[in-house]
Amino acid sequence: MNRNIVVTALILASLALAVSSSAVSQDRRDIQAIIVKVIRDVDKSTTDGWERAIPLDRLRSGQEIRTDEKSVALIRFADETKLIVREKSIVEIKGQVQGREILSRDVHTTRGNIAFNVKKSEKEQFRFTSPISVASIRGTSGTYLAESDTLNMLIINEGSASFTNLISNQSMDVGAGQIGTTDDKGNLDVRNATPKELETSGTDETSQPQPPAKVKKSLRIPGEDKDGNPKTIIIEWEEGS
Repeated sequence: MNRNIVVTALILASLALAVSSSAVSQDRRDIQAIIVKVIRDVDKSTTDGWERAIPLDRLRSGQEIRTDEKSVALIRFADETKLIVREKSIVEIKGQVQGREILSRDVHTTRGNIAFNVKKSEKEQFRFTSPISVASIRGTSGTYLAESDTLNMLIINEGSASFTNLISNQSMDVGAGQIGTTDDKGNLDVRNATPKELETSGTDETSQPQPPAKVKKSLRIPGEDKDGNPKTIIIEWEEGS
């Protein structure tokens, strides 16, 4: 009798543990972000290629954002962390959450200029990555630049971050008012940023007045051809920047 009670108790405990583990596993999900603002030509990746991004589009883990010349995208996460993806950038966002807790966020780029304001979290580490570097961010604002496969930069306006070269595994802290530079040879250096570098890093292009979009116009001039038949000449042009 006692043996049956023990066996039953073990089965119930195992079932409870399995249900608990299943609930935790099901609660873990891919992170999402919102495209708050789009200036000019911004695309997001889909399963079929690329499509035009528009405000309030959701970005899911693994999706990419691509900005064209003079184009900018503003991205926000649920914790109010903000990314400004500047012109000529390709950025991929990955991460997971569990309940209301953010477990991980990675922003990967092979070509990007990204201004950021990352909210501080006790557990999560926000990372920018490229083929040659990793910047670990926590409660920090600044800019991460990967303008080529050979040179990356990290500018910190407020807070601090750890900057690592993936070739040499060398790491250095970059503090407020500093800039870290690293290359594909494994070199890593930190220096004081110039006032101009800090000003450029802290600029929010999405809050600046934007020039009017290009407007296509046309003029139709009626006339006749050499045989006297009606003919219309159409002249088309674009106005705006």
